[in-house]
Amino acid sequence: MRLIPPEERLILALDLPTKDEAIKVVKRVEGYIRFFKVGLQLFLASHFYMVDWLGDKGYKVFLDLKLHDIPNTVIHALNVMSQHPVTFTTLHAEESILRAGVEAVGDRIGILAVTVLTSVDPKYFNWGKSLEEVVIERTGIAIDAGCVGVIASGKEVSLIRKEYGEDPIIVTPGIRSQSTGVRDDQKRTVTAFEAIKNGSDYIVVGRPILNALDPKTVIVEIVKDIEKAMKK
Repeated sequence: MRLIPPEERLILALDLPTKDEAIKVVKRVEGYIRFFKVGLQLFLASHFYMVDWLGDKGYKVFLDLKLHDIPNTVIHALNVMSQHPVTFTTLHAEESILRAGVEAVGDRIGILAVTVLTSVDPKYFNWGKSLEEVVIERTGIAIDAGCVGVIASGKEVSLIRKEYGEDPIIVTPGIRSQSTGVRDDQKRTVTAFEAIKNGSDYIVVGRPILNALDPKTVIVEIVKDIEKAMKK
């Protein structure tokens, strides 16, 4: 297991419609979170404003845009992105795209390949292979292309570790608490404890924190679960 502090393994997804709302959340959880995700919604609303604002504050930034285009377009997009304080970004796991992305940014930005979105329900997965087989295959493509890691559901993390060991960084979204009973578009969910225990390096949490009456309390509980999993 990588030597990453428990509180840094939690990435808060700022899935919000305006930069003002995002800044308000960041200030509200100051001292509790070190790593934030800027996704498509907030990026379209603020362009690089939030990325730069977070970087200036000393936070790490995961710019999650899931780029999927011809290699030349991806290269130019990443060249622009690399001028900003981005720790990780995401590309869909197509070999030519991944190789172009890695070549474009080198070690300036960590490229993470999206395997299968956590909103995909295994019951309706019909791609000629099992969902697990596709995840393993795409992880292999990402590693061969030089990516630092992948985005994967906590339900497939242990399979990735078994096949590829500790080398790839694994970032896991779709984190939900068993006690909340929340139902939404995420289908392959796990708890923070399960994700880290299974081998995830980082977890991404949005709505369970953003929608909480007391976000700090939720963050503290998630970090405690991460600490417990790291001791197992």
